[in-house]
Amino acid sequence: MYLDPARIWKTDKPTYVVVLDAETRYDHAVHDRYLAAERCTPADLANLHPRDRRHDPRATPRWPCQQIVALSWLVLTDGDDGLRPVRMETRGCPEFDEAGIVGAFLADMEALQNVQLTTWGGFYADVPQILLAAAAAGLRLPTSLAGLHSPWRREASGHCDLMTEMCAGAKPPHLAEVAAKIGIPAKLTCRPNLVSGLMDQGKWSSVKAVAEGDVLTTCMLLMRWRHLLGGTVSTLEAARRISCFVAEHCGHRPYAADWRQYGDDIVAAALAAETQKLGALAPAPCS
Repeated sequence: MYLDPARIWKTDKPTYVVVLDAETRYDHAVHDRYLAAERCTPADLANLHPRDRRHDPRATPRWPCQQIVALSWLVLTDGDDGLRPVRMETRGCPEFDEAGIVGAFLADMEALQNVQLTTWGGFYADVPQILLAAAAAGLRLPTSLAGLHSPWRREASGHCDLMTEMCAGAKPPHLAEVAAKIGIPAKLTCRPNLVSGLMDQGKWSSVKAVAEGDVLTTCMLLMRWRHLLGGTVSTLEAARRISCFVAEHCGHRPYAADWRQYGDDIVAAALAAETQKLGALAPAPCS
């Protein structure tokens, strides 16, 4: 039996890889309770220098004073033939509050039993917010995510933050920066700084599409990263798997056409490269 060299080092390999992304917004009720605990008055905030307001938690709520309003996760099988997308799940407002969103995610992870989470920057954002939201809602971690309580034990946590793995000692980049380098679709629904506006306008379908789009981009990066490390799945096959999945399951989303075009372009480029090789091997005409 052939073993994928990119996966030989793994022990007790996960049955599933789950790529996830969360969208959050300020929870003003929580922030008001924090301000009350700090005995913060409007005068205190008025006296802050403008450049300090962005970094002072009394003026700009930090992650404990935010709430998850959308969470998307893509479930992939992790077999000898590489990663294969199975289904995409998304929960969010207005159908679910934060407790309902996180509860649905944890219940799915319990059902899957053996998973490895993958995020982009989730070590600093998504995972801590999910854990804090679960604690606030009185939920319990499923056994499949028990390792998340020791996040600094990176190999044992069951969570791969692809951003920190790819950037090594370099300054952490945005998802769209790395996607641009490799030519992967990213941020297709709207500009990142407009997502909060979608929330304010109640455009929750678009907010969910933003989360799903980041999941798909992260998944494509994960497949390319595995290929770099010696995985058996070609970049062409990886792109085909994602683009076909989007076409079949996410055709109603605003990002679907771009992913379909991405898949077509990858195939066209591969065919052009092979045609060029054949042309180079063709015998020269007799003079």
